[in-house]
Amino acid sequence: MRPLNLSQFPQPESNESDGVEAALDALRQAKDESTAAEAYDAFLWAMGNNHAGTFYPVILGVLPEIEHILIHGNPWAQRAVMESLIDLGGSFVPAEGYENYLGASVQETLNAFIHSIRHHVASLTEGNEARAKSAADLLELIDDQMA
Repeated sequence: MRPLNLSQFPQPESNESDGVEAALDALRQAKDESTAAEAYDAFLWAMGNNHAGTFYPVILGVLPEIEHILIHGNPWAQRAVMESLIDLGGSFVPAEGYENYLGASVQETLNAFIHSIRHHVASLTEGNEARAKSAADLLELIDDQMA
């Protein structure tokens, strides 16, 4: 995996220089419920303020990698990604002053991405494992937003 160039994207001041990459690595390496929950939490903090329910434009820079993990990751990595997208696309909002990036709405761009991966999410709803529940929840969010 080649390193992402995220320097042009505004991100939380609290992020270390490698904070976003470390959060993505945690998502990739999630291997059970505990590590998936930790990865989800770390990722939301790297994107913004998990407690305030906000995110920064840096989310736009990681979307290709999020899609890659969703398609190629192990089931726990996929679950952590989908749980993150449920929050980011459902209840989170852009941080104040960061609603737009390069003339586009960050929220609308994020939502368009989430809607565009619907077919990948739909394929993960089979079965009764935790990943299938997360996929069903994300699918419900997508369908509600598209209605």
